[in-house]
Amino acid sequence: MGAFIKERVYIEGLMPERALLRLRRAGIPLFRVQKTNATTLLVSVRKRDLEKVFAIYPNVCYNDSRSSSFTAKLAPKKGATKWLYVLKNRVGLWLGALLFIGGTAFADGLVCGVDFVGTDVYARETYAALREANIRLFAPYRKGKEDLICAKLLSIDGVEFCSVKKRGMRLVVEIRTAPFGKESAKDGQLYADCDGVILSMTVLRGTALKKIGDRVNAGEPLVGDWFSTEDGGHVRVQAIARVCIACTYVEEIAAATEQEAFAIAYLAVGADSVVLRERRVTATERGFAVRLAYESVQTINF
Repeated sequence: MGAFIKERVYIEGLMPERALLRLRRAGIPLFRVQKTNATTLLVSVRKRDLEKVFAIYPNVCYNDSRSSSFTAKLAPKKGATKWLYVLKNRVGLWLGALLFIGGTAFADGLVCGVDFVGTDVYARETYAALREANIRLFAPYRKGKEDLICAKLLSIDGVEFCSVKKRGMRLVVEIRTAPFGKESAKDGQLYADCDGVILSMTVLRGTALKKIGDRVNAGEPLVGDWFSTEDGGHVRVQAIARVCIACTYVEEIAAATEQEAFAIAYLAVGADSVVLRERRVTATERGFAVRLAYESVQTINF
């Protein structure tokens, strides 16, 4: 590129035409030679020859006996050439700015986090609704799913207001709850959901059909939804009760690892509503024999 890019240089000194002879002897081509005044020449030289020109005629305020009395200095850029030179020297800056703007625009379309306003007690339900709407962290944001997400969250008992908005690279989920939850009383009896022994029983309304220490089978009624009257009749009520049952789970599970077998068993007994008291996992020819001792709590309107 240096063979095609030329720079304008001032050669100054008494009888500046003599300065050209030394430049030619040095093999430096000169282009567009102009005499601007009695002591100044304006010439064009290839950019790669600039160092040679300044080595022969340095721009200093003195010259010793071995150097001539001529000096060289760059002519200032003018017009379109000036702006082209500025743009060329700042191409890295412009590229960096374009990359920054492009990267920011791309990142702005991503979801890098979720901020909760009002309450975050339903964070788990919110993330589940986002996954159902195919909105994931560090992935492009899919517009038009806000109403679907809000509908899922508004179906939760106690949620009276929901809003989903994207601000920058974060998703803002506003959830407002009602002062009091909706009434959701259940009718019917309370039934055992596993085989075991009753550890505790609290009946605030209804009739206890079992007592502490009784062995029960899954599906067997524990608390009836009635009161017995003195004359032997029944009065229907909405039962309010809580029963804790000590249960045991024993099963052979085909799994690759002990941890996988335990996870399958733990989910089978209802991990959210039990208290695990004992676990035993033993390898067998077909997988693992799993034994879990746990407490299961069943409630109705409690």
